[in-house]
Amino acid sequence: MLCAIIGTYANIRQREPEKYQDLKLSYLGFAAATGEARRIRGDYILTENDVEQHSIFQDAAAVNSSAFCLHYPGNPKYDFRLGDWKWIERDHKPYDIPFRCLYSADIDNLMMAGKHISVPHIVGSSVKLMGNCGQHGIAVGAAASLCLKYDVSPRKLCERHMNELKVEIEKQKNEVSR
Repeated sequence: MLCAIIGTYANIRQREPEKYQDLKLSYLGFAAATGEARRIRGDYILTENDVEQHSIFQDAAAVNSSAFCLHYPGNPKYDFRLGDWKWIERDHKPYDIPFRCLYSADIDNLMMAGKHISVPHIVGSSVKLMGNCGQHGIAVGAAASLCLKYDVSPRKLCERHMNELKVEIEKQKNEVSR
């Protein structure tokens, strides 16, 4: 990924040097872009059956709808750029992400979003896509604000203030879409 980013930057500067002579790469964050990541177990683990059956959760904090995109890097000839992945289409109907998947079951003040939420491998291949991760981020950000407001853990927030969290998530989604 670092090579791709730096290469793109260099190519832009070389193609039109007069236009981009002042272009500077001011920050480059490092994220190992692997198809798999360490996930944290929440109070609920969203399963493939939940996704396929469009399970409805009272504590739904986000809605996703992506296909499953599985990577198999164990093959010595694996190359993500050449399409060495398996795309499993779904019906693309939205499915709920329960808030219980966005906080840790073991660490009181830890929440997560994106590919780190409480899901198994196959479901993780769907929730890790950018639009989905953004929804998780909105939910976790709204939850963090309410946890501070009420001086509670994410679990207690889920138990006591879920309706308020849902309202705050909708407000934040509306702000983002403007």
